[in-house]
Formats: sequence, C-alpha cells, structure tokens
Amino acid sequence: MSDRAFAELRAFAWPAYCVAALLVVTPLVDLVANVWPPRLGAVEWRFGTFGLLSGFLLTPLLGMVLATAAAAVLEHRGAQRVFALLDLAGAALLAIVVVMLSLDWLQMRASIDPATRPAIDVGSVKSIGKHAGVAIALAWMGGVGWRASRPSAEARSHRPAPMFRAEG
Repeated sequence: MSDRAFAELRAFAWPAYCVAALLVVTPLVDLVANVWPPRLGAVEWRFGTFGLLSGFLLTPLLGMVLATAAAAVLEHRGAQRVFALLDLAGAALLAIVVVMLSLDWLQMRASIDPATRPAIDVGSVKSIGKHAGVAIALAWMGGVGWRASRPSAEARSHRPAPMFRAEG
C-alpha cells in the first residue's frame, strides 16, 4: 500500500470509530428506553428484557467488528487492546445472560398455561442461541484482537536496548 493510500485510510479512522460507536450505543439506548425502569427482582421483567435484548445484539456486534477491523488495519495497537477487552467483557456478560435467561425460562415455563408453552419454548431457545452465538463471536474477536495487538517480532527487534540490565 502506498504512503498516500495509507494516509487516506488513516484519515478514515475517526469517522469509522464514530460509526462503530453509534452501531453499538444506539440499539442499547433503545433497549433501555423500552425496558425502563429496571426491575431486576421480577422474573417476568428479566425474561422479557433478555428476550428483547436478543433482537438488538447483531447491530452492536457489527459495530465492534467495524471498530476492531479499523484498529487492526490502521495498526492502532492501543485501540485494538481496548476493543479486545470490550469484546471479552461483552462475551462474559452475555454468558451470564445465557445462564440467567435459561433459569428464568424454566421458572416462567412452570407458571404459564401449557397451551402457550411451545411458543415460549421456541422463543426462549432462539434468544438463548442468539446470546450464546454473539458471546462466542465476541470472545473469539477479543482473543484474536488481543493477540493481534501485540507488537510484531520485527517491531520488537527494532526497539532500543534497555539502558540498564538486571544482573542475576
């Protein structure tokens, strides 16, 4: 890639990060607006909120892919690390959501009319699958992003020698 092309690509970094942030934040703000005020102690609220969240997950995932890809292409190592940590944190949170949604589903299932159970079961399995799929994708991106953010062997070999050496 020519220096000019790389400079033009670098100029695109901040707009790409802005679009990525919008893709992540906007659906989450919409979700919060739909489920406010939180009632964490109510199984119905949690079940409905986590089910609704499953429909909002792909857009933030796309935002994280855009941000991570921009940081990788532009060799923004610090940004890559931040996005990798955010990916891993998101994966961990979604793993917790999968467990909570599964338990809430079992609790809700016991209290609803048997005629409506199949519909609740299908919706719950779909929601759990979406959460698990996005959690896996985020964990994978986070791991790859973290490893990719390390300086290359070539970059490490060009580092100046340390001024002081510890004698053993």
